[in-house]
Amino acid sequence: MPGGDRRPRARLEARGARRGGARGVVIWGAVYAGLVAALMVRVRSPDAPPPEPARVTPGEPVWLVTVHHLVFYALLAGAPLESAVTGGVDSGRAAGACLFALGVLGYRLAGRALGDALSAFIEPRAGVPLVTGGPYRCLRHPMYLAQAAIAVGAPLTVGCRSVLVLVPLALLVLALRVKLEDDALARTFPEYSRYASRTKRIVPFVF
Repeated sequence: MPGGDRRPRARLEARGARRGGARGVVIWGAVYAGLVAALMVRVRSPDAPPPEPARVTPGEPVWLVTVHHLVFYALLAGAPLESAVTGGVDSGRAAGACLFALGVLGYRLAGRALGDALSAFIEPRAGVPLVTGGPYRCLRHPMYLAQAAIAVGAPLTVGCRSVLVLVPLALLVLALRVKLEDDALARTFPEYSRYASRTKRIVPFVF
């Protein structure tokens, strides 16, 4: 009826918006959890022998390795916490999820190519050859490109904005690791300079 009380309708609309918002939080939270699981779970052939544990070499910048892990754990844990508290924002979720998924895929492909050469430390594992196949055919550090995509995409997937303040620090850590690992690989493998001359560091066709 024209001029009637519109408050009941407004309450119903607000209730529907809350339900839709809650449903969105659950859906995007499930997407986020699935991508984190795909990132974290190590898949290894049951017949493959376990790799030799990576050892810290003299002069290894352990502080950088520690900061690297702390920043990324803070991003991955802080994003869902912020979303749970604030509810997040809707804009950018789909783009963030696509970026996150591409990062996870790139990370897994790079890890598979590295095999036993995969290490948390800067110095390469002893006795492991230089890896130049798979995504390493085009880039010297494709895993770090994947991690950069994850650092940006993960918070956006669950609608977070505050946690994004950690992204510049994450990118700075990755850039420093790229420089130090280039130096370490050049010291270890005589053929590295030739390999480096035909590949980019981390961004295809650019850098």
